Amino acid sequence: MPNCQNCNYKWSCFDTLIIGFKNNKKCPNCEQRQFINVQANKGVYILYILPLPIILFSRIIFDWSTPVFLSIGFFFILVATMLIPYTIKLSNEQEPLW
Repeated sequence: MPNCQNCNYKWSCFDTLIIGFKNNKKCPNCEQRQFINVQANKGVYILYILPLPIILFSRIIFDWSTPVFLSIGFFFILVATMLIPYTIKLSNEQEPLW
């Protein structure tokens, strides 16, 4: 779980999930606005995106049915969402994406 860069408060899993989707949130302890550290998370973003083309091409190669393809896609999205709190790092300043 990430720590606030201002007061070093360890965020809960729920708060980290919220910042993972909104990109900013106030610290529950010190009320200082925190942002996702883009530079530290660039490699993590690639790990989330990389399996998508593999799954798409696997459907063509292995001739998966639609329910199998959708279940694998749903499983991937579920795992990626569960990993968000463990991969996010926080920053006091908003950084440009690139």
